[in-house]
Amino acid sequence: MVLRAVSRELQRTRPRQAFTLLEVLIVVAILVILASAASIALFRYLEEAKEGRAQNDMRAIEQALKTYYLKHGEWPPEGEQGLALIAPYLEQGTQGLISPWGTRYYWQLVRTTDEVEGNYKERPVVFCPQHNINKPPLQWPLR
Repeated sequence: MVLRAVSRELQRTRPRQAFTLLEVLIVVAILVILASAASIALFRYLEEAKEGRAQNDMRAIEQALKTYYLKHGEWPPEGEQGLALIAPYLEQGTQGLISPWGTRYYWQLVRTTDEVEGNYKERPVVFCPQHNINKPPLQWPLR
């Protein structure tokens, strides 16, 4: 009984020296939850930034294709060889032909029919395969 009274008296007068294990674990758990939420938002932002860069690259490739057509009077061949021919018309050179995911852009010539006159027009459409095979490739001009 005397020991209990003395230990209570010591507990009242002595300040607490450290945090308990439970308090530390709760703080660590809160920090982990905050860090995971922030990393998810960061990765989503980075993916959107890559898609934006890819659209800008595809727009530049389309302009380079049109410049090649105006200069030579014909479209370059489709595929790797055609893209190599338009590299001098790109500000970034051959680096502008590689997407943010490390894949190479490709393009196809699409023919559309003019409903009024009945003539067809040819226009280049640039594609960007993404790293995620479940997503369709990005396309410029947009559908």
